Amino acid sequence: MKKLFTLSNVIKASAVVFGLVAFFLMFADQLIGNLLETRVKFSDAFFGDLGAVVSFIGYLFIGLSSVAVCALVFMGLDPKVGKLISLGLALLLILGAVFVFIEASVVNSNIGANLYKLAGAPIVSGIFAIVAALALCASEFVPNKKLLK
Repeated sequence: MKKLFTLSNVIKASAVVFGLVAFFLMFADQLIGNLLETRVKFSDAFFGDLGAVVSFIGYLFIGLSSVAVCALVFMGLDPKVGKLISLGLALLLILGAVFVFIEASVVNSNIGANLYKLAGAPIVSGIFAIVAALALCASEFVPNKKLLK
């Protein structure tokens, strides 16, 4: 256990946390709609015309990348291969964030209202995914020193 408690793995753990928070923010549109007492169906807020494909792909990329980063810690790969996989997962997180940013405009156009508060959750989710990608990239370039002796 002590050999896994390195600075690089702690930063990867923070990337996993940010990625999972970004993934679970997909349910925030419905919660915000209920708090504002606006009658927004979950299907309108998340699975609209183009929202279904765009949102599903974006959140799928974010969720799968976060789970893969968690598994990456325990795989014990060659450092060069680990860096390439980490950078690939970071690019997948950023691509997921782009798809989630597109959802913000789809949400408001589907319900025909200017409820910009409903677009807040996808925007925050995309920002969290980008922070997770940056943390994942940073984890590969910090010295891999043990934090516990």
